Amino acid sequence: MIKTISKEKTYIPTFDKNRDLPSNEQITVTYKAATIELKNKIVLHPTAIGDFDETGRSRGMKIEFKVDDEAYLRNMLIKISGAGYKEDENGETKYIRDASGLLKAPICFEPLVTELVQLFREELNTAAVDEKN
Repeated sequence: MIKTISKEKTYIPTFDKNRDLPSNEQITVTYKAATIELKNKIVLHPTAIGDFDETGRSRGMKIEFKVDDEAYLRNMLIKISGAGYKEDENGETKYIRDASGLLKAPICFEPLVTELVQLFREELNTAAVDEKN
């Protein structure tokens, strides 16, 4: 069986009522389609951490799940179009074009980061189910 799969996907964020804007003013995000390699690279696995007293006796074990939002952005985000900001009324417009620019943006863009990370998590954790089997 041969499947045709797109390497890239486009997304229009809901951030800051973006979808209500005219299409030529909207923020548009292009990102990599999910692959097994991306999933294995980004999705973190649980880590067991032992708790020991001064004598070396184990007091128990705990499991930690650390989510690295930057890993999702840096590995899946290809480009951002239409996003930018001015630091004051007379300032130069700074455009956000990629993950690095988004991570350096003012805190008001944090909801956009959260939205994109959630999208990417869903993409990596969604597997097509073969209804025939």
